[in-house]
Amino acid sequence: MVTRAKKLPARKRPAGTKVSDTKPAVEKRDDKKRTSAKRPARKAGVTQKRVATTAAPKRAAAKKALGPAEKFDLAKLPVALRRSPAKLHDWLGEHLPWFLGPRITSIVPAGGQRGTILSIRGSQFAAARADNTVTINGTAVPVLSATGTELKALVTRDIDSGPVEVQIGTRLATSPVGFTITAYPGDDDDGPPVLAAGAGAGDAGDVNPIGTIRVMVVLCQANDRVPANLAAVRQTLTDDWNKVHEYYDQASYGRTNVQFDVAANAAALDGVFTDFVDLGASVQNVIGTQLGRVAAFAARQAQVEGFDLNNYQMLAAVVFTNGDFIRAWGGTDTQTFSYDNGKPTGDPARIHIDISLSHKINELWINETANWGRFAHEFGHNIVSAPSNSGDGTATLGEDVYGSDLVDGSAATAQDFELMGNHDSHPLFTGFHLEKLGYYKGANIRELSWDRNPHSEDVDIVAHGLAENGAGNRVHIVKVKVSDALTYYVEVRQRPGATAQVFDDSIPIGGAANQGGVIVTRVIAGEMHNNQQTRFITLMHDDTVQVQGSAIEDPARALRVTVVNDNVQARPQVCTVRIAWAQTVVNDPNGAFDLNVEPWDGDYQTPDIWVDRPPIGSFDNALDGQGRPTGSGDKPWVNHINQFTARVHVSGVMGATNVKATFYAVTPPGVGDNGNWSPIAVKTIAAIPTNGFMDTFCNWVPVVGKHTCLKVYASQQLGEISGDNNGAQENVFDFQAAGSSPADPLFVTTAIRNPTDDRRPIAVSLRGVPAGWIAQIPHAWVWLDGKAEREIDVMIWPPFDVNVYKFGQNKEGRLPGVAPIRVAGFTPRSYTEAFGPSERVVASRFYPIGGTFYRVSVRKRGTIRLISEPRARKTDVTVSGMVSPPRRAQRVLCAALLPDGKTQRTTETKTDATGRFNATIDLTDSQGKQQPGLHVLQAYIHNADDLSDAESNSVTLMR
Repeated sequence: MVTRAKKLPARKRPAGTKVSDTKPAVEKRDDKKRTSAKRPARKAGVTQKRVATTAAPKRAAAKKALGPAEKFDLAKLPVALRRSPAKLHDWLGEHLPWFLGPRITSIVPAGGQRGTILSIRGSQFAAARADNTVTINGTAVPVLSATGTELKALVTRDIDSGPVEVQIGTRLATSPVGFTITAYPGDDDDGPPVLAAGAGAGDAGDVNPIGTIRVMVVLCQANDRVPANLAAVRQTLTDDWNKVHEYYDQASYGRTNVQFDVAANAAALDGVFTDFVDLGASVQNVIGTQLGRVAAFAARQAQVEGFDLNNYQMLAAVVFTNGDFIRAWGGTDTQTFSYDNGKPTGDPARIHIDISLSHKINELWINETANWGRFAHEFGHNIVSAPSNSGDGTATLGEDVYGSDLVDGSAATAQDFELMGNHDSHPLFTGFHLEKLGYYKGANIRELSWDRNPHSEDVDIVAHGLAENGAGNRVHIVKVKVSDALTYYVEVRQRPGATAQVFDDSIPIGGAANQGGVIVTRVIAGEMHNNQQTRFITLMHDDTVQVQGSAIEDPARALRVTVVNDNVQARPQVCTVRIAWAQTVVNDPNGAFDLNVEPWDGDYQTPDIWVDRPPIGSFDNALDGQGRPTGSGDKPWVNHINQFTARVHVSGVMGATNVKATFYAVTPPGVGDNGNWSPIAVKTIAAIPTNGFMDTFCNWVPVVGKHTCLKVYASQQLGEISGDNNGAQENVFDFQAAGSSPADPLFVTTAIRNPTDDRRPIAVSLRGVPAGWIAQIPHAWVWLDGKAEREIDVMIWPPFDVNVYKFGQNKEGRLPGVAPIRVAGFTPRSYTEAFGPSERVVASRFYPIGGTFYRVSVRKRGTIRLISEPRARKTDVTVSGMVSPPRRAQRVLCAALLPDGKTQRTTETKTDATGRFNATIDLTDSQGKQQPGLHVLQAYIHNADDLSDAESNSVTLMR
């Protein structure tokens, strides 16, 4: 006999109930007790307090006596339970938490910042997470997931240090040690958690260079460095940003309009200067691990003064150094600003900043006395939109052209002619960036394609002055394209003279009569430690403009650029340039072709890699103009054969033969690339025609519960121009958050990988969190040794009742049913170059190292079953079934495993209005024959519009 409490909680059933009655009434119970959870946020910045949907229990009531016990009569259970040990075991497993109560053995971690996800380990927890009430120091926190031995709970913003308790009904357990709220991490620690409550549509927030770009500028001051004259500092910043506006206005011919606001007051940081800035010779910058802290104070100051950061594309946090030099940081972004100093909630000194935006905002950190060119340079690093023919983003400005980025640093001769190089001397962008930024009309770029045939033509090139060229017989740039991997840009550069031009005032001109001349830059596509395509820009000549009579050559291609006349017009300077080539080594294939696979885009996916699951040839996503399925093609079907397909292109003047394509996979998907890829297969493409492409594929069987990054690399061949653009990768990223009230959070295992050889912090940010969704990453940065990696769990959660989300037939939902969550990574880089009379080192920056894209969709939790005997005919079989809850037009995959245990036949169908379906499956093998023996039939809900993925019971058929 088993004893039990005399008075059971409301959730508890009597001992004699049927097995079917013992399922937890989670949906109904939640609807009654969590009315606040059904209401979506009315404005941006959903707080964690709002999503703590379980009411805090009264501690006294939680610990009250259970009362006298009474005997529990096993004989009162249904006969089916008593006669089946397996069913009785399951029944007891579900009810033991209510009979005996939970037990806590440990909590992990034992301490952390608010926003941490706490693992509570022990036994006899309720399997339904809503049946577990968790408190920390007496305050209820949301339970994110539950098993019999582990609960995950969110440490919300109002939690203080104290014991952790789990209550199930009237039974209570207390942790052996309490959870401790800690202060902001130190410089050598991993970063604080990032908890993002979505706002708006979750737009990616890319900054298009064309149009108005708004910058919020906030001065930040440490306790021991306060400006003596704040008005003077603000005026200096205003003057600098006016110069940035003028520079981009002139560089873009009015296409980029930089608008800015300067906060009226300084943001007071909560520490002394040395807490935030290291003036040591090897650093001379804002400390990398303090950047998020500084940005949070800047964002709060803007908000206090009434500025809405959703209306800005960039936030400039200006750290007051009182004139001491620091470098600067740029090139990263965030959608949420958070900081907590770890003090108790009732402490007047407690600081908690929690600001979420509707889109990501780009960030830069700089000091008040920086040269305005450094402001313009860091602004440039934050322009991140627009596509290109090679997929690297036309306006990423992702390459600093300092010598540090080249194997041979002395080859970085373009730095004096490029804002992404010697920025304090105010050079214009070189031709590559000017084209990618969209700063010229198409008629002002003359594109030539190098080939083997003799060619020669003269072109009049006009310098980039204060007005764009309108003469039909002149251009601003001549672009000589050899292949996707190699391009030459020919342009004219000229100092301002007596004009109002603000750029190119210090470019090297030697003895040029018109203060200018011709430059030729070579742009080579290359793979850096940033997981995405970038460009190396160098001069094809010495570090000065070229004048009349000068000739620049590429001997391997017999390409020659000659300055015929450098004084066709004095200002803006016009030069006549002759572009000529004549390939004489006809039988030498060297440099005649280039293989490439298009690299990934801003969603970390490439159009040249896709998944095709059965039935082969039909896709979940539409086709693009080249016949490739968009996105990842199909959502992969786990434990089944999928086709992993890749497209390999060739450009140049000849095709390629016997191209070996190697297919790789790495699990879990992650941020950064440390080379930890496992090959799946190698396929050989017999021939790819000139300027054409070919598709190839291998079979791929994904493992249950594992989402993967896929990669393809076309082996470099002798004579190929560049092997650095031969590979690309694709993230497989579709997930479902299933449930009713509310949906369960998803925990997506993600690897953070250090692509470099040295130990450094890898910064991580969340993007694209829409209104009504919450996402968390455990650390804003992770310290990793060279080539090392660490797995983290990214939590993604729609915390409200699923009926308020828009998906499938539930079109009246007020909140977006899909969360396009991006996890992006950045690695810091500080350069050694120094420019100018004062030999000041150049700016630092964050290099993007890639990321991963998780498209999470809300679905109702569904089930599926086969409901009648299969109807077999000579070569096929018809199966029938139904889904629950009943929904029409739900995609169902029906499959038959043939007797050989390997061959599977699949067909796709949809449900009718009652949730029923019928499907006919072909039972012949690849030879068109029937196999005698046992056939196994099963149906699956897979990537349906309303219901979550599920698999049915299996039915056997003997033939």
